[in-house]
Amino acid sequence: MHALNADTRAFVEQMGLLTDGAGGARTLGRLLGLLLVAEEPLSLDDLAALLQVSKASISTNARLCRQVGLAHRVSKPGDRRDYYEISPGSFGRMLENRVSVIQDMIQLAESGLRAIGADNPLARARLEEMRDFYTFVGVEMKSVIAHWNQQRAVR
Repeated sequence: MHALNADTRAFVEQMGLLTDGAGGARTLGRLLGLLLVAEEPLSLDDLAALLQVSKASISTNARLCRQVGLAHRVSKPGDRRDYYEISPGSFGRMLENRVSVIQDMIQLAESGLRAIGADNPLARARLEEMRDFYTFVGVEMKSVIAHWNQQRAVR
């Protein structure tokens, strides 16, 4: 594990601020930023030391990175610790995971439409717009993912 130079530290901190501004946890963004620039897989201890945060916070955020497909655990021969690195194809997978959330939003809008009475046209219009928006976004996201996978295959 090497200390971070000033430019790398600035990048990691900017990832944290960007993630925080987008509604995520700053530590999650910093962790992602560090994993993006790491030359080798890093242990929870390494990550905690480099980011100067608790190992518990790193563990929680590393688990979240794994759940959304951004990072995965690896091992090193003779070492019992888990190490983390960015997963190949992780950004496309992250978008694919969002498609299921979009499908949930469509189903929720449909449920809302079934729940309201015919005498509530304003609510109906809102829920129909919600359903139609997420239907559109879902189709577009699937198209983007397909194009991205084609682009990756060319490289």
